[in-house]
Parts: sequence; C-alpha cells; structure tokens
Amino acid sequence: MIDKKEIENLCKSALTETQFLVEIKISNNNDIFVTIDDFNGLEIEECRRISRFIEENLDRDKEDFSIEVSSPGLTNPFKVPEQYQKSLNKEVEVILKTGEKITGTLTTIRDDEIIISYSYFAKMANKKQQISEISKIKFKDIKSTKSVISFK
Repeated sequence: MIDKKEIENLCKSALTETQFLVEIKISNNNDIFVTIDDFNGLEIEECRRISRFIEENLDRDKEDFSIEVSSPGLTNPFKVPEQYQKSLNKEVEVILKTGEKITGTLTTIRDDEIIISYSYFAKMANKKQQISEISKIKFKDIKSTKSVISFK
C-alpha cells in the first residue's frame, strides 16, 4: 500500500508558496486522490504538474497506482485553515453543530474562532429596517463551512 505520508511529502515539495494541500485519500487499490488549492486561484496545468511530479517520484514497479490531483471545488466544505484564509472578506455559509445556518462575510479568522458579519431586514415601528450583526463562531462549534456562489 502506498504511504500517505510519502504522498504528503511529495506534494509539499511540489507546491508553490501560494498553494496548499487540502486532502489526500488513498484507496485499498492504490488510487491516490490529492486535493490542492491556491490563494491566487488554481489552474488545471498546476494540477497536471503536481500529478506528474508525484508520479515521477513513485515506483510503479514496486506498487501500481493511479493518481488524480484536483481542486476542492466551490461547493465542498472547508477542510483546512488555509481555505478560511482564502475566503477572508468573502461570503460563506457556516452550519453549526446545532443545525443553525449563518450566511455572511467572513471578516476575521483567529486561532479558535471566526467572525461572520451579516445583515437582515426586520420590521420596527411599522418600517423595515436593515439590521447588521456579527457572529463570533468557535471552530469547535462548526459542522461545516463553504463558499457561497453568487451570480450577481
């Protein structure tokens, strides 16, 4: 079986300063799935380059394998802190372990929490008024976070 730590080390050697590793999965059949991202946006050519680098540094004669390198996708939940950093000042959807959903702008990232700002309309004195709020959310309370895709 292919060693996950070996794949991780190869990935780290191949990644540029703005790229980061999101996830590595290896099946029982040695199908290797690597997910990477880039703070500046990930080009398909970069996935291809990293895939080739890993392939060139593994011995097929020792163990056969297949490899797939891709981006995390826009609709998948965040898995690593760098994804939060990449989404700073962008709209995200946070689902808490309680089931509550908060959608707003990710304004702050700290070691143990994030801050989301959002607004909504409420009826006050027979008028609708826009109310702005912030939520401090501890990472331990988050079930999932993902980017919000807007076509405005």
